[in-house]
Amino acid sequence: MIGMSRYYLSRAVLSAVFGFLFALTGSTWWVAALIGAIAFAFFLWAPHSGRYVVHPELSVTALRRDERTQGINDRSARNAFIVTMLAVAGAALYFGRFTPAVVPVAFLNYTLILGVLIYYLSSFLQRRSS
Repeated sequence: MIGMSRYYLSRAVLSAVFGFLFALTGSTWWVAALIGAIAFAFFLWAPHSGRYVVHPELSVTALRRDERTQGINDRSARNAFIVTMLAVAGAALYFGRFTPAVVPVAFLNYTLILGVLIYYLSSFLQRRSS
């Protein structure tokens, strides 16, 4: 067993353990199996995603980041931070100056979701353009 086979086998074991932990916390068996399958699907997708450099000779630890992928992650995080701060500033102006009221928690949740979406969208677009 060489190369990526060890990686996939180790990730199958990790996914099974993850699903088992969900079962221990009180989830039904089918939810735990679904969570384990989703985790394994992520591990199958990761080497082909473009987010990592694949080194099959490293077997279990085959995925690495290089300068390009780290730069993309840094720029994506910067973009998400800027958009999130602009949204928070807009909320401070709107709820503090124009219509004095308490900021709803739902608005803050939407702001965080917006930041996450911007991070992944920016990351996806940068990986496709280079």
